[in-house]
Formats: sequence, C-alpha cells, structure tokens
Amino acid sequence: MLHIAFVVSEPDSIEPFGVMSLVPHLTAAGHTCRLFCAEATDLIPALTSFAPQLVCYSSTSGAHTYLAEVNRALKESLSFISVFGGPHPTFFPDFIHEEGVDVIARGECDHSFALFCQGVVDHGHPVETPNFSIKTTRGISSSPVAPLIQDLDSLPFPDRESYYSLSPKIRGYTVRSFLASRGCPFSCSYCFNHSMDALYDGCFRRPRVRSPGSLIAEIREVIGRYPTEFLAFRESIFPLNTAWLITFARLMREHVRLPFYCHLRLDMVTPKRVALLREAGCHSVNVGIEAGSESIRRDLLGRDMSDETIIEGCRLLREAGIHILANNMLGLPSTTFAQDLATLRLNQRAKPHYSLAMLWQPYPGTRLARFAREEGWFTDSCDALEFSYYDHSHVTFKNPSDKRRVENLQRLFAVAAKFPRLTPLVALLTRLPPNPVFDSIFKTVYLVYHQSEIFPHRMTPRDLRDHLRGLLE
Repeated sequence: MLHIAFVVSEPDSIEPFGVMSLVPHLTAAGHTCRLFCAEATDLIPALTSFAPQLVCYSSTSGAHTYLAEVNRALKESLSFISVFGGPHPTFFPDFIHEEGVDVIARGECDHSFALFCQGVVDHGHPVETPNFSIKTTRGISSSPVAPLIQDLDSLPFPDRESYYSLSPKIRGYTVRSFLASRGCPFSCSYCFNHSMDALYDGCFRRPRVRSPGSLIAEIREVIGRYPTEFLAFRESIFPLNTAWLITFARLMREHVRLPFYCHLRLDMVTPKRVALLREAGCHSVNVGIEAGSESIRRDLLGRDMSDETIIEGCRLLREAGIHILANNMLGLPSTTFAQDLATLRLNQRAKPHYSLAMLWQPYPGTRLARFAREEGWFTDSCDALEFSYYDHSHVTFKNPSDKRRVENLQRLFAVAAKFPRLTPLVALLTRLPPNPVFDSIFKTVYLVYHQSEIFPHRMTPRDLRDHLRGLLE
C-alpha cells in the first residue's frame, strides 16, 4: 500500500479539516499517512525517510504560489506524485498546468481520494477517478465530481492526532474546532458557494447537517483526549433549525458544558434561536456586517440585509450576553474610502464587541472577483494574491490615494468602531504612509479582543512570547 504525505503550512490554531477528514479513510484502506510542516528545516530528510509515493497539499488561494514552490523544490530531490486539493484547485482548475503539479482534486473527496489511491496501487500510476484531474503525456484527463455525501453521520471523525503530532503548541492549544454541517444556502458574491453549487449541479446550497448526537459524540471524544477550554464551530452558518437546536442545547448541558463560538447571519437571528444558543453555552458569534451601504450589500455582495436588521440582530445577541465578532470588508471593487467610512459608522451603531476589518481579496471562482476583473478593478494575476487578507489591497481605486487610506483604515478600524469619538482623528491618520505603528495597533487589538472577548482561554508563556514576536515582525 501507499505512503501518503500531507504537507501543510505552519501549524495554526484552526485545524485543517480537509486533510484530517481524509486520513481515516486512507488508513482504513491500509495506507500509511503522515503530515509534514512545509516550513520545517528538515522537510526533505524527513520525507526521504518516509519515502512517500504521494505528496499532497491542501491549498487556499493566496497560499497556492508558496505551496507550488515547495512542491517544485521537493521534486528536485524526491520522486513522487503530487496531488493538490482544497479551494484553489477546486475553483481554479487551470492550476494543474503549473510545473510540478501532477494531479488536482476538486470538491469533497472523502470517498474518492481512497479510490484514487487504490487506482495508483492497482496500476502503478493515477487513473481516472471522480473529482480528480490528472496530467498525462496526452494532456489533462478530468473526471466529474462524485455526488455529495448526504449522511454526514456516516463519516468517521477527523483524525486530529495526525495534525497535533506536528507541534506541541498546537496539541496544547485549548480551543478545539468542529464542523456541524457542510454547505450554505446563501450565494454571497465574494464567497465560493456559488462555484461549489455550480460544480455540484445546484446541490451544494442544500446544507447537510450532522445529528446533534454525532456532533456531541465527537466533542466528547476530543475533550476526553485533549485539554479543552473552548469550542469553535467553523461552518459558514451554524445549524439554526429549532428542533435541532433544542436537542443540541440539551446534550451540551448534559455532556459537555463548555462555552463555544459559531458563525451566524444577522437576518436569521431571532429571540428563540438566541435563547437556545445561549442555553447551549454559546459565548461568542461571528457575523457579517461587511459594508455600510444597503445598496452595496444588496447589489455588489448579494446580501439583501437592511441596516435595521443588522442593528437589531446585534442587539438581541448582546442583550443575551453573547459576544459579537463582526466581519467587514474594505476596498471592495468600485467603492471609495468614503463608503468604507460608512461601514465604520454602521459598526458604531450596531455595537459589536469587536469589529474586524479585512481587505477584500479577488479570490478565483467568486462572482465578485469576476466582476472586478471584467470591469478593470483587478488586473493582476491571481498569483499576486497573498495568504493574508489583512496586508494589502489588490484593487485599482478610482482615486489612487484611497488605496493607502483604506489599508490604514483597516488597521485602525476596530479602535474607531469601539471609540466613535476618535473617528475624525482616525480619518486624518489614514492620510499618513503605511507604517509599523498602525500594524502593531491592529495586531494588539486583534490579540486582546480574540483572547478576552471571542475565544477566552488561558495563554501559556510560549503563547505570549509568540504573540510578542508577531507584534515585532
């Protein structure tokens, strides 16, 4: 059977669910899997010792360029079949033409990845398999995706040990992440859901939800094995069906009794749902405000949500004692700095506990990226995208000076949202050149609010040292 290496970027606090979900299927089929850190100084010797037939990467857009470089460097020393999966190959399948990329996997590959590996075992090389595109001497051979798995309870729990073994720090991080569902019923223009829905012939927008019993069983298994203080549910929209929430809240009270974080839409917030979330132990939520103009949200972002709905949803959550992290996007294509100031003002009215501003990125496969490309707001290659959406804007602005001001506003946004009287000063400061002081303000506020309001947990001396090092970089 095969030795399969998964090369991941530097271990992070958010577990790589795609990779962790594949490992149980592959080990059950008799393959040996191991995760490796791309940044490790001994990566080539470690891989040489492991002798993998497959080296696999799960890549987002922004990380794809770096991982392709890592792969090319590895291929200079080792012989293997490279397989790239994750969002970037899924929404940008031309990535298979990159030098050194042998195979790409698109969409959800829980069962098809094991089938692909069996084909390699049987034939000595990749063969046609659902979800996979293969580079051959005759060109690219692509197969359609397999149907989505409807019964998520039938899937094995993700193999966390394979990831935690990479780093004592990650193993000791006491915030554990989970997925209660897959799919999203909405089609925001900046999100991948539209492309996933097209890939699956209109089926992806029908959420598939695990039973509360299955979810609680996984949580109990994890907290019984690893130190855990806080839970984070990472799907786009946490399940809000009333009957599901009633059972989930009861099981959480009976068997878990830990606080948690989840993602919501403010137009789905009701007093009943908020009460059930709070009863289950919900401490914090992530919601999208995104833009301060109703017309921008409706016409540009595909989010038909009024200012009043946003303000009322935040009020209900706040009065229930649930802490709110509000996402916002600055530098949207065709918008101006003045419109981003309107986004700040809406946050001041809605009063989330932490207003997080990001610089919009034209990720391949999203309708908004296509609009930006067609209208001339984005002219770079997608290879110019970075892993972080906090550093730079790639948009061409109507007023060139707006780029600097928007990037500076992103750093100072949370401070001005929390202290509205500082807005005139912040608007003035955005005229300054980008500087490390603004970067440090953003990183410090991000750390303080995440640590105290959103994901409260104990920090080790090593955590403090790493965070301080990040502030100084």
